[in-house]
Amino acid sequence: MPVLPRGRVRSRSLRLGGLVGVAVAVAALTAGCEQSPDGGSSSAAAATQSSPTAQRADVVDKIAIFGRDECATEDAASVYPQCARFVREVSNVTVAARAVASGPTEEAAVGKAADAVDAAVDRLTRDACLLPPGQGPTGTPQSCGPDLAALQAGVRDLGTAFGG
Repeated sequence: MPVLPRGRVRSRSLRLGGLVGVAVAVAALTAGCEQSPDGGSSSAAAATQSSPTAQRADVVDKIAIFGRDECATEDAASVYPQCARFVREVSNVTVAARAVASGPTEEAAVGKAADAVDAAVDRLTRDACLLPPGQGPTGTPQSCGPDLAALQAGVRDLGTAFGG
């Protein structure tokens, strides 16, 4: 075995240790991505096997929680500066609400309420109501108040569409 200067031996051992560390990290990451028999990941399989009734209940619960949030219950013209996250979360739930609505009557009511929410989110965005301070010009209470009030009404209508 050739004798190498001390620094070269150390750098080789560090490189070997680094490679082993990378291999262990990759193994750990891929362990959670176990494949199910149908070729998808086990977490995806679990998601598709969950009950539609449970999914519906989750969406209805989220809408009820949103309906009690201060951004849904307080004066829209004064509370809108604190509601960017609320608006984003409500916007996200409209997709799920449309997916779990059942029957033509409920589908129509949910669709109409979700459309109203989506339109209000568009207006809130257009009027710069969702920008944090210092991130650019922000909307005024005169424009953002009515925009958030429309979103508040849409959230109430979503709850009503699901029998809430």
